[in-house]
Amino acid sequence: MKSITSAILATGVLLSLAVWSYAAQAKKEPAQAVRHAYIFSDIGAKRVFKMSADGKIEWEYPADQCTDIWMQKNGNILMSFTGKKRGVREVSPDKKVVWEYLTTSEVWACQRLANGNTMIGEGSARRIIEVNPAGKIVKTVAIPSGGNKHMGMRHARKTAAGTYLVGLLADKAVREYDASGKMIREIKVPNMAYSMIRLKNGNTVIGYRDGVIEVDPKDKVVWHLTQKDVPNIKLYWICCIQRLPNGNTIVNNWFMHKRRAGGVPFFEVTPDKRVVWRAKMHERMFDPTAIQILDVKDTSLR
Repeated sequence: MKSITSAILATGVLLSLAVWSYAAQAKKEPAQAVRHAYIFSDIGAKRVFKMSADGKIEWEYPADQCTDIWMQKNGNILMSFTGKKRGVREVSPDKKVVWEYLTTSEVWACQRLANGNTMIGEGSARRIIEVNPAGKIVKTVAIPSGGNKHMGMRHARKTAAGTYLVGLLADKAVREYDASGKMIREIKVPNMAYSMIRLKNGNTVIGYRDGVIEVDPKDKVVWHLTQKDVPNIKLYWICCIQRLPNGNTIVNNWFMHKRRAGGVPFFEVTPDKRVVWRAKMHERMFDPTAIQILDVKDTSLR
């Protein structure tokens, strides 16, 4: 009888310890109220993935060194790629290539335009081109840059006003060109510029190595996210950004060709710099380089 009583007491102690441990862990890592479904590209994994809000991969497609992706209204995904083959392709949900443009240049940026043409950032060729649905180049804009050809242009975006925004690594700047190809603005940033978006209010948000900065049309800094603002997330290279209707910013934190199991590849931060969502490293992830949130609309062209 005594041994049975002791066993019961021991079991009770173990259960109490387990409950205490679980409660302590839950207190340490509170459940996230915010969840997102999204698509992302991953250089190390050499694939594009569609992720559900509960963290499960729902779709994937091979893509070598893809750094730009867009979900189209019909469900197709537009993606850049730079490997043995280089260019931009559009892939349907059933994994059929419905459009493709091939080039010899490194390609780090793409964007489907309202007229059906596709803007392509040919980094090592130091130019932006617009290609029609038939695959014909209908416009070319030269993009001079410092450094070698690989360290030049990364993301590029055509704005609603018809100008072009270009992130330049070696020059640590985002430059804006008008429709004729004339540079009309240069925004210097603290480190190598990669990604940018133009907001409807005219502000420009720029992702660079180690941070995100927002400037108004007169180049005044109105918001700046640096490492000291997010001490629990190590910032590496901000390769994609997205501004949500609630004013929050989605940040793609690229790990620079290394897999960092404890790193945070994507997170959502409020204007007052509170992190309200962070993606966990899935076992298939290596170093994600572009993201598009699918359950919330953009307030800008990424």
